[in-house]
Amino acid sequence: MRSLRLFAERGVGPAPVRSYGGGAEALPRLAVVSPEPLPALETEAWRRLRLMVAEGRRRAAPAADIARVTWFSDPSLLNAWVDFTTAAEAWDPAVRGDARILAEDIVSYARDIGPELYRRLAALLAPLKARAPSLEEARASQAILETLGRAAEERARRAGTLGETIAPLARAAARLGAVFAGHQRNPPVRVVLPHVPGVCLAYDDAGFACASDMATFDKRQSWVLEPSGEAYVLVSAADPELVLVVDQDQDLIPLTRIPPPFTFADRGPRPRVARRDAIPADAARFLVSVSSDLYLQNVSYQTLALECPGDGGWRHGAPVVTMLKRGGATQRWSFEPPLRSRQELIFHDVVAPAADHGLEVGGLARLRDDWMAIADDLRAGADQILCCAERNQPFVAAGSVVDVLDGWRRLAAEARVASSDLVG
Repeated sequence: MRSLRLFAERGVGPAPVRSYGGGAEALPRLAVVSPEPLPALETEAWRRLRLMVAEGRRRAAPAADIARVTWFSDPSLLNAWVDFTTAAEAWDPAVRGDARILAEDIVSYARDIGPELYRRLAALLAPLKARAPSLEEARASQAILETLGRAAEERARRAGTLGETIAPLARAAARLGAVFAGHQRNPPVRVVLPHVPGVCLAYDDAGFACASDMATFDKRQSWVLEPSGEAYVLVSAADPELVLVVDQDQDLIPLTRIPPPFTFADRGPRPRVARRDAIPADAARFLVSVSSDLYLQNVSYQTLALECPGDGGWRHGAPVVTMLKRGGATQRWSFEPPLRSRQELIFHDVVAPAADHGLEVGGLARLRDDWMAIADDLRAGADQILCCAERNQPFVAAGSVVDVLDGWRRLAAEARVASSDLVG
């Protein structure tokens, strides 16, 4: 992020010392020492403001339709979204008009006030790197800096007044952006046997499915369930190239379409992990449910389900096999944390284009503070240059006037576009 401040220095430390003749004297230290970013003056936030509001309002109805029929395992994104869309309803006309005034303040400072004054300041300061300013030079520079400072303070006051209009929207956008940034769309889960405490589905060093002691915290215990049609693909969190599969036995598959007691198919291939691109698609597709305590079965084997029979005890490494569905506790699986429903994943995707800009737009709530940071920086510079003239010391700014002027020049071009965006 570019710096629009000229005199702010990095960090606080002892004042530099220069020698003059037989003695040494500390140069004055600037009051402003923190070059923190000024996000509200960066026009990308203004450019995104209207886009975020427009996207939010356009997506509000579809998101509400999903929310009405969805149980959310993590309601934080839903709550932040509702707060944002509620605030966005005030966009026309209450917020948009004030937002454009505040954006135009950036344009006018960057295009009409700053360029000429910064150019004059650059011409005055250029020769002062090697010598002390005269009192006349110091006062001329001080006058320019104070003029720029008053312009920034005026905008800070306006931002303090009008900013109250856009602050609820900016804060709601910031909250939505923060929640979205920390919200994992489809987090890994453990597939557990709730009736056999401490046991979950994993795979061993040979790649075969097995029971795993949850106390070991092996990453092979975690799975990302990707929707695939009416089924899911279980992707290993330890290695996303690996998926859980049940090999497709074309002679056995038809037999699993015959229900008990007429079927003789009571066992299928042992589940294992394999590279997704190395196996038939259906081998990696499983019918599961977002409800707890239900079967987990490959789509091709209608009467078979994953089971951990625990022969000899449910020890770490006990085989997980494919067996005839009998309804026993060793065939009933659930998810920790609860599996995200398809509707919850869709909700995330629906709100993402708007929520993704929330942190950037949320910075607009700091507009008054950003203008005051500019004003304080200019005041500090005005005090320092006068002090240098009085002490007969060279004046060295922390930044380059040319660079700052270039930053404002580029900002002016961007701000004009951003301000125009707020019209429609």
